[in-house]
Amino acid sequence: MRIPKRQLAAKSITIDDVDSFGKIQKLSATGNYIPMPETRFKAGVAKLLGEQGSFKDWGGESRDLSSTRLKIGGRRRTAAFAFKGPGTKGKLTPGKMGKNGDQIQRLIRCPADVFFVQYWAEIDDAVIEQLRSFAELRSYFEQREIFFGIIDGVDSERLIRAYPDVFKV
Repeated sequence: MRIPKRQLAAKSITIDDVDSFGKIQKLSATGNYIPMPETRFKAGVAKLLGEQGSFKDWGGESRDLSSTRLKIGGRRRTAAFAFKGPGTKGKLTPGKMGKNGDQIQRLIRCPADVFFVQYWAEIDDAVIEQLRSFAELRSYFEQREIFFGIIDGVDSERLIRAYPDVFKV
């Protein structure tokens, strides 16, 4: 489906664009991955955002974490995150996201303005393209701004190094 570019308000962002993760901007990439259990990484991100809720994993979940406290450009935004832990091996592809490879579709249906996919290593271009396509469709049909991005192994490591107390490294 082709959508005129002038009608799209979907924007690709990185964790460097997120005010809530401000300390990360001072750190360059080292190229070293720091694998940790998905639950610990998720708890760390929740703590950074000031989330108090309980986010239990189950097979059909639409997101691993949601928050109304993520800030971009000084403004609070509703965010939804999909985390893939170190149990997933190799480059992250859409087929490794959910039992049916539909985790991105479920994520983008969440009531949110910002969507992130996080993984401990390299993320395949197909994941990024799928996330972009669904964000563009949502932006077009809802006529509103949607942000999307990935947090790969390099940025996960930068986030952990920026906030070692939060991630208990």
